[in-house]
Amino acid sequence: MQLIPRMVTNQRNLNVDPVKRKVISELFFASSVVLPIVGGISAGMLSWAMGGNVSLTMAAAAGILGGLGWMMTRIIFKVESITEDAMRFEQEQAIKAENEQLDRLMQKLISDKDDRTQDYLILLRSVRDDFQVQTSQPGVQMRSARVREQVSEIFNAAVEQLANSYKLWELSESLGGEARRKVLASREQVLQEVSATVDRLQVAVTQIKEMTRQDKKVDLASMREELEATMRIARRTEEKMREIENSTSINDSSIRE
Repeated sequence: MQLIPRMVTNQRNLNVDPVKRKVISELFFASSVVLPIVGGISAGMLSWAMGGNVSLTMAAAAGILGGLGWMMTRIIFKVESITEDAMRFEQEQAIKAENEQLDRLMQKLISDKDDRTQDYLILLRSVRDDFQVQTSQPGVQMRSARVREQVSEIFNAAVEQLANSYKLWELSESLGGEARRKVLASREQVLQEVSATVDRLQVAVTQIKEMTRQDKKVDLASMREELEATMRIARRTEEKMREIENSTSINDSSIRE
């Protein structure tokens, strides 16, 4: 069950092109750049049509050079802030779409009669939002790009685990005896791993908060390694879920035969 599209998980792959386009648009096609150049070109053409009017020629040169000069100034001094603004915009759009799907998952989790699943989803969303706020701070967004991608992957994996826990609950409702016990045990293991994932993400947010303080430094390489270890655990959970689904499919086939 692919509940959440990897719009945030694969943020670097999915959002690079929109970010680049937005940065290029802001650098080369901003009105403060384009209007002086267009005005200068217009004045130059009018001067040419009039046989070389000095005032218009000077206005043309001032407009074109002024626009190009401002463009170069933005490239040299503002490219980082423009890039961060573009990344923030794409991030907000992705989260908006993601939240709509998370709301639908919440409605499903309400029906499994286990408050933990709802609480975990609320915690995950809270941690994710806190992390996004922290990594949107000036000077932090670009430094934490790789960590942000990892956190997004882990967040989506945890959400997928919650979706899987719901599937296991649904499956257990159709079973009895030992089969039901085994499915519920597998579900319990999934929920324990979700709980551990939430704890790990909360630690990551705390570390990022430390990074935003001028008097603190955070070992981002170490954080990335820890997040990668968390992601490996999530992948193993996904593999176990596929094994359960496969074994269930085989059992269903045997029963029908």
